[in-house]
Amino acid sequence: MSDKTGYANSTLAWVTAAVCLLGCFYYFFFFYNRALVEVEIEVEHKTRFKLYWAQNNESFSEDHASGVTVVPGRSSYTFFLTNLGGIDQLRIDPFQYQGSGTIKRLTLSQPGYEPVEIDLAELSPRHEIGDSRAGPDGLKIGSTGKDPYLMTEPTTVKKPFNPLLEGSRYAAICLIVLLVIAGCRNWSEEFAFVPVLLAVVLALIVVMASVSKRNAHPDEYVHLEATSYYQENWLPPVIDESAIERSYSAYGFSRLNNGEIYYLFAGKFTKLLEPLNVDRLFALRSFNILLFALIFLYAARSVEARLVALPLLISPQVWYIFSYCVSDAFGLFLCFLAGCELVRENSFFNRVSDVQRAFPWPAIILVSILLGLLFLLKATFYPFIILIYVAFLWSWLKNWGDRWIIFTRVLVCSVIALTIAGARIGADYYVNGLDRNEKLLMMQEKTAHYWYKPSTELNKKHASLYMKERGSSLKDVIVIHKWFAKTFVTGVGKYGYFTISGSDTYYRLMKWSMIIFLIFICGAVAVKGNSEGRMLLLLVVGLSLGLIGASLHQSWTISLQPQGRYLLTILPMIGVVLARNRQMIDNSIFILIVLHLFLLSFYSFVFVGIAAIPRA
Repeated sequence: MSDKTGYANSTLAWVTAAVCLLGCFYYFFFFYNRALVEVEIEVEHKTRFKLYWAQNNESFSEDHASGVTVVPGRSSYTFFLTNLGGIDQLRIDPFQYQGSGTIKRLTLSQPGYEPVEIDLAELSPRHEIGDSRAGPDGLKIGSTGKDPYLMTEPTTVKKPFNPLLEGSRYAAICLIVLLVIAGCRNWSEEFAFVPVLLAVVLALIVVMASVSKRNAHPDEYVHLEATSYYQENWLPPVIDESAIERSYSAYGFSRLNNGEIYYLFAGKFTKLLEPLNVDRLFALRSFNILLFALIFLYAARSVEARLVALPLLISPQVWYIFSYCVSDAFGLFLCFLAGCELVRENSFFNRVSDVQRAFPWPAIILVSILLGLLFLLKATFYPFIILIYVAFLWSWLKNWGDRWIIFTRVLVCSVIALTIAGARIGADYYVNGLDRNEKLLMMQEKTAHYWYKPSTELNKKHASLYMKERGSSLKDVIVIHKWFAKTFVTGVGKYGYFTISGSDTYYRLMKWSMIIFLIFICGAVAVKGNSEGRMLLLLVVGLSLGLIGASLHQSWTISLQPQGRYLLTILPMIGVVLARNRQMIDNSIFILIVLHLFLLSFYSFVFVGIAAIPRA
């Protein structure tokens, strides 16, 4: 046996052992050591059912709380709590409105404990409970305010520990890991595991798109209306056309008026599916599923594309935006394509930059189209445009003797790209006239909620608007409103209208795993990389910090919306760094870090997102 083979086998052995330990730890932490709550409840309005727990004389807090969004027409829900051994008191918040509701059943179950069936008749009303009556149909509650709750002290009984049964479960986890690694031993070569994991994610995206109900996701109703419009139309709509009023959000804006090209493509793709009799809601979401499928297919045939796509595996929030109708998925897809163009040796971008080639018209046209589409995205994706132009600048500097050739080609690409973007924007002015902006302001005044109307006085607007103008400092936004914490949480797994969350421990694990992931990449490139790789890393870090700063400034000066999806552009930029420094990160430690993040993301998407999302 050669030294190289022995080293490879030794590395595989410790990686296998590490994955087995991780699998056993997560089974223990997320399933064995946590209680599963099963609740049957009927409510009058969409609200939140929450449980708070405490030990002895501790006070209740949001840090010790868990819950689920409940809606009229559905009664059965499940979610995870904490270890039953840590609960002496349980506070039950059935809903947050003045009215009535009925708790029909509440059960806590956990391995190692007898199931705890909460005796509804013994619950003690404590706050804003006007009436509570237990009967054969459950506990009917009438609240006098928006914060009713009841208390109980559940009795927990431990089961005798069965070492044979529990040992067999851990052994089964290790056996599955061994079988998977043995069957996929060569997956680490040329990062072949990436398309395999992308295929798994694609299946999960299809499941989420299939089971979730209409508008179960952030602002999906306005995206669906905008997409539906383009099933039958090619030109942008008249701004004040009554047929599109439902596409206006509570803020008084319509996605049909923001210049994005996504809705045209998604609408026409939905139109193509009509002869197949596909469920209409699923059809409207199918374009984003197609986009992720194309990412998977591209990664299956290109090693560089695998590395650009790899960061898409480490956050379930990325998977989530491909599972419903929203334009962010198209933006990420275009950034992925642009990233592949920057790193593939024979890409169209590199053909444009290759001064040894004759004027490459096909490549110039395709790069121009890609640039033009990037110009028609939200501003949160513009850092990728900067990345492309810096790459052009680098090529210009390296080919100083032929700088005019590079300059001419970039100029032609830019003119064509701006013409494409201008055609979309020009079509809007063609339909609505030069007073388009005045019409938009009139429609905002007409369709927006009172809190968001331009005419509403500042002190009567929604509290999240114009924080700076109201006198709040940037420090207030960061410290009091926890901007960074909320942005991170909504970037690594928060579902529905940000009402479906994982546990605090999950987010802590994701935070430290992400930090290790970034430190590894920065350290590997800084220590082992060449000067070009280090410069690229610095550029991506700078663009990422700029994007974070712009998002923070937007929250401070316009609307406080700490949403992680605004920062997801950073992920394909990291993919470009990985692809350009492939030899620096091609080792078992890096793969283990990625698999760890993927397993955490898988848990969040399946056992938090899909499990709790309102069903169709």
